[in-house]
Amino acid sequence: MPKIKPKSDTTSLHDAHTSWQHIWRLSWPIMLSNITVPLVGVVDVAMMGRLNDPAFIGGVGLGMMVFNFMYFGLGFLRMGTTGLVAQMYGAGQDTAIAHLLMRGVSVALGLGGVLILASPFVTSAAITIFSASNMAEALMAEYITIRLFAAPAALANLVLLGALYGKQQMRLAMALLFIVNAINLLLDIILVNGFGMTIDGVAYASVAAQWSGFGFMLWWIARAWPGQLGKLLRPLAGAKLPIWFDPSAFFQFFILGRDIFIRTILLLSCEALFLNEAAKLNDLSLATCQIMLSIFGVLAFAIDGFAHTAEALVGEAIGQKNKLMLTIVIRRTNYLAGMMAVLLGTVLWIGKPLILGLMTSQADLIAFIDVYWIWVAVLPLASFLAFQMDGIFVGATRVKEMRNAMLVASACFAATILLIPTDLTVLMGSFVGYLALRGLSLWCLISYVYKMANPSDGSR
Repeated sequence: MPKIKPKSDTTSLHDAHTSWQHIWRLSWPIMLSNITVPLVGVVDVAMMGRLNDPAFIGGVGLGMMVFNFMYFGLGFLRMGTTGLVAQMYGAGQDTAIAHLLMRGVSVALGLGGVLILASPFVTSAAITIFSASNMAEALMAEYITIRLFAAPAALANLVLLGALYGKQQMRLAMALLFIVNAINLLLDIILVNGFGMTIDGVAYASVAAQWSGFGFMLWWIARAWPGQLGKLLRPLAGAKLPIWFDPSAFFQFFILGRDIFIRTILLLSCEALFLNEAAKLNDLSLATCQIMLSIFGVLAFAIDGFAHTAEALVGEAIGQKNKLMLTIVIRRTNYLAGMMAVLLGTVLWIGKPLILGLMTSQADLIAFIDVYWIWVAVLPLASFLAFQMDGIFVGATRVKEMRNAMLVASACFAATILLIPTDLTVLMGSFVGYLALRGLSLWCLISYVYKMANPSDGSR
């Protein structure tokens, strides 16, 4: 039975967990640690850029795309864990959280093992999909083959991050990301510059970093739950399986994963369609849209801090069946994300010369992008609600609605650019509109989230 908090305690907890200060305390560690994520990719490319053949940059770049797609596609391991843990945390179900963690990690390790076994298929598929020189393809295959040995730990770390977010232990999550990314960066430099390795060096650095992060978290769990880890691994007396091995709970996890996976594939497909249509126009249009997507990726890391906080606090409010707390959390996290979007949009508009100077040194490309920069500057305002709504619906584990909203937004985007004669203004405007529609379509379904906080109705 979940622990029921006294009314006065629940009220004071609600006040503390919906304060502006608490929301900010949860958000800033995520924003800070997110900075290190793209930095690792930059250093990987920079290390290869010091070698004597551009094929090394191409090989590592294509290999990174494969893993970005793979880990992004399996992001349900993180998001599904966060929503479920947050609700259990709000309901005071500590044992259920421990069982969920064991299930999630076992799924992650199993999927990672499958990916290692499927290494020949993964490399063959990547070579078929991407068109590159023979040397770049060979380097990409080498990178993928080595780095796949990090997959079990990397996927398990997604589960652990989800659990930390759900329990509002954002600083520990920041520590995990810092450890993984710092080891990766350090080993990149040591293995490539110090030991003269090439693309295999950056791949081995990723493997060592992910397993080090996983080892750190196992050490922390053993300290935080003394004696509990053994109990979770040990079957009950007379039982054939551990208590956490619940087939129905595994089924629920995979149902969440299915809908999040569909939503993620649609998201990636829209970005691929966006670049493909730009490529049909001309090289300058393609370069402009690629820069737009690169900036959008950085914006996502900046604004996502409030979305992750929303995941945790929305789940906690639903776990407590506290509709007032839920309302305040949604309003305040949305407000802070909106203010951040205004700030980032202003920075993009005012800082255009500096940003473009950092992105490219080509004068003709800078002059071309300048005409269309307004679409880049409005990206934060168009997209912040989509990030926030994703966080809110993840916290509520209403992933079916996330999938349906993405179906609507992606269908409208595809129809617009495929049926209307497309120039760059139409293409960039359609992408901005698609981002806005993602948020607005989920906002229209917000009643499903509030329904989860009804004491008599926890239906999905």
